[in-house]
Amino acid sequence: MTQGIKLLLFLGVLAALSWGVYECKYYYSYYTDLKDRPWAYSRDENASLLVGKWQGTIQDPDGISKTIELEIVEPTTDEERSEKASRRSRRRSGLGSRSEKRGFDGFAAVTGKLGKEEYEIYGAVEEEDFHRLHFNFRPKDEKKRILPNFTLGEAKNGVWQTNELQLTLSFSYHKADGSSFWSSADPRFDKKVIATLIRQKE
Repeated sequence: MTQGIKLLLFLGVLAALSWGVYECKYYYSYYTDLKDRPWAYSRDENASLLVGKWQGTIQDPDGISKTIELEIVEPTTDEERSEKASRRSRRRSGLGSRSEKRGFDGFAAVTGKLGKEEYEIYGAVEEEDFHRLHFNFRPKDEKKRILPNFTLGEAKNGVWQTNELQLTLSFSYHKADGSSFWSSADPRFDKKVIATLIRQKE
């Protein structure tokens, strides 16, 4: 066997080993997510998961009717999983804390007569029951906020079942200069709004 053939065989073995390591890391990550994040991943392509797009209508504390659109994104996309699997080293070891496995983020848009409010959201499913959740809203771009206005602050007591998501929403009032304002004498500032959102088809 010539040196050239030996070199080719050696390189072939290295390539096969590298691919095998990649496959192991990729599928280990995937199957771990199936176990730890059943609200985000399923082998069933038609499964009803928390991730996805939701839509509903609400009335803010001023009584203004608005449409709310919510998108909860996958904690790890296929592209991100592939990139992580191809890395030779990892920045951290282990699988992360249990709270990290319950965390999610996404986007929200609220549209009414004043215009469109855009938010980023971040929260988590409950440890005891992943059908229960909570999350916070933050403006996507501070410079594009609609003011003065009751803006979304927090979603509590969230419950999702199949194609319906129910949330209890709280608001913060911001004046035209962007500063927040609250008055104990005005019930609007403590008002909570229950919203029912319906899953939107992709």
